[in-house]
Order: sequence, then C-alpha cells, then structure tokens
Amino acid sequence: MNILQPNTNRVKFLLAINFSLFSALAICQLLESSIFNTWLFLLCIMGASINLIVWYFMMQGKSESYATHETPVSDDEKNKLMDELEEEAKRRKQQDRIQQN
Repeated sequence: MNILQPNTNRVKFLLAINFSLFSALAICQLLESSIFNTWLFLLCIMGASINLIVWYFMMQGKSESYATHETPVSDDEKNKLMDELEEEAKRRKQQDRIQQN
C-alpha cells in the first residue's frame, strides 16, 4: 500500500464537485446578465477545463495500470529457453554426482 498515493475515489469526487461549481458559475453568468463579468466567466471556464483535463488523465492512468506490460514470447524462444533449462539441470546433476563421489 502506497501511503503517498491519494485515494482516487476521493479525488474523482472532488474533481466532479469542483467541475460542477465552476460550470454552474459560468452558466449563471450567462443566464443572468447583471452579474456577467468577462474575467470571472473566463476563469470559470478555465477552471472547469483544468478539472476535465485532470480527470481525463486520471482515467487514462487507471486504464494503463490494468494493462500488462509483458513482452510476447514466441514459441521458438520458449522452446529454446526450455532446452537451455534442461541442459542446465543435467549439468548441475552431473556436478552433484561428481561432488558426491
């Protein structure tokens, strides 16, 4: 268990809440023209965008963690490895017999 790694469910929940607050502020400014401020609207859009980008990369990281990073081994390589292992086992048995005598 990695203590430094945050709980992803909590982070996702906070990102969802944060995104909903930023987008709600932007929508309220569009609907109510008396509170519309260009800078505030742009900051709301930027905050919502950053939340979506972080959320997207968190989901990408999770899907990559489930993928296996093993390289495929062909049958020829498997057979070669098995032959080498058998030869090594035979050699060790011979060395054991020599040492026992």
